[in-house]
Amino acid sequence: MASMERSLQAAAVVGNATHLSVSEAEIQIKDSILAIDQQAWNHLCRPQQFMRHEYLRALEASDLDCQYAYALAFVGGELVGIALATTWRIAVTRKLSFRVTTMGTPVNTGLPLAVLVRSDLVDLPSLLVTALQKFSASQGIRLFIGRDFPEPDYVQRLALEKLYNCAYLDLCWDTFEQYLSQHPKRKGIRRDLRSLEKAGYQLEIRKGVPLSSVEAHRIHELWLQLYSKHQSPDQIKVSQDFFMQLSLLPHSVYLLLKKEDRIDAFDLCFVLGDQLESTYCGVDLTVTKRLSVHRAMGYHIVRYALEEKLRCINFGISNEQGKVEMGCRLNVRYAWLVASPAWLGLMLRPLLRRFVLEQGGSRGQGAAKGASA
Repeated sequence: MASMERSLQAAAVVGNATHLSVSEAEIQIKDSILAIDQQAWNHLCRPQQFMRHEYLRALEASDLDCQYAYALAFVGGELVGIALATTWRIAVTRKLSFRVTTMGTPVNTGLPLAVLVRSDLVDLPSLLVTALQKFSASQGIRLFIGRDFPEPDYVQRLALEKLYNCAYLDLCWDTFEQYLSQHPKRKGIRRDLRSLEKAGYQLEIRKGVPLSSVEAHRIHELWLQLYSKHQSPDQIKVSQDFFMQLSLLPHSVYLLLKKEDRIDAFDLCFVLGDQLESTYCGVDLTVTKRLSVHRAMGYHIVRYALEEKLRCINFGISNEQGKVEMGCRLNVRYAWLVASPAWLGLMLRPLLRRFVLEQGGSRGQGAAKGASA
């Protein structure tokens, strides 16, 4: 692919008022996080955003089958806004797929945009989003999805649609026992946790400790079992090296369910500020088929977060009923869809409703499916 470095002159007008600083903004598009200063990028990221420089470096090193586009907004030489998009393939059937550019990455949910908090930059989010959309179209990509916006009017002047719900558990308890004592299904939860112990399982927690090649291979095997079982078209296939690279990050947390030193289930989480984000999981479906491993691992995540004095868990998307039973609240996330040419959007709309948009019952865009509750 040709270099993505471009400069775009951006003008922002709201009503009759022009934000002078934004009208002078220069939007640059880069194709690698390595071309961007780490300190300047991270300065704009909020503590609970996934897209820190070191995390994106690890993603690029893991050889995901996608291309990256980073939008940088400069005013007077100062970096005042950043956004991220990736181009990849969504498989509709085994023989039919199409390329799509989505904001964020195929393996994350969460707002993929950050802007310096300043009154004269209120229109900058829309400039960053539209710059990525125009760049995507210039590369011949027919469909662009700006996603994970927290409010329907978050991006001014763009009409957003409901995408999916994201589940958050607010941790208002001091201990896990206190959480259980107030849970209406506490007897069943305790029974599930005890059944793992009786079966000889122990939980090992790895925080910022690299996996061995043998462990990464096993974790990849476990993930592939769920990947093959669900065959979700909006889920990109990842490699063994993906799990290895992420284990190198100091804020990564692996919860490993082990029996006789063999890993039979795992959850991968990240500590983001005062929040724990649950992203990937896997399980040996044959060995553990008589046990409620998914549900038990979800509650082990709650226990860990409480022990670490975190304030919230982001359990991601899918399995809403199970997460509501855990005590989660559901926050709506919104998207902006653009097809080029416009008539193509009408043709793709049935597929988008089935595989991407909330109305079709999709598990949501992206492969970060949240905890195994």
